[in-house]
Amino acid sequence: MIEIEKESQNDEDAVENLLDIAFSPSRIHLSSYSLRQGVEKIDSLCFIAKNAVGEVMGVIRQWPVLIGDDYDHISLLTGPIAVHPIVQGEGLGSFLINLSLKKSREEGWKRALLIGDYEYYKSFGFRQQLEQNIIFPPPTDPKRVLLLELQKDSFKGLGGYVRSHY
Repeated sequence: MIEIEKESQNDEDAVENLLDIAFSPSRIHLSSYSLRQGVEKIDSLCFIAKNAVGEVMGVIRQWPVLIGDDYDHISLLTGPIAVHPIVQGEGLGSFLINLSLKKSREEGWKRALLIGDYEYYKSFGFRQQLEQNIIFPPPTDPKRVLLLELQKDSFKGLGGYVRSHY
């Protein structure tokens, strides 16, 4: 049996362990991690899945980022999203993503972006950007930058470098 709950400070070590299993400890060198350093995650949008003995089997986190030079363009950086290998393929990742995005809409967030596989994330509404005008820190493959409008036309006219929101 799996229980879903908001991530708490007490879960930090278990979540970091799961992320190491899913992505390796070298994940901290990815460009998306540079946007998270020194920034508080959005606690109300971060969820974990625990098994019957309390082990963390899945996680989704959301972080605030800025696009371009205007502080009015605060957006969500979705991820990391991880599921322990022993429960992959059971829909846990999809459940966590849908839950967090639903809560994001309820809280009034306008847009979300992530770096990921389009074939997987398109079922959640993410799309590839056509103009390549939203730029992640290097090295990032622009084809893996995915956008999700939580509110209609929220990416319209928006462009520039994605940077940390301090």
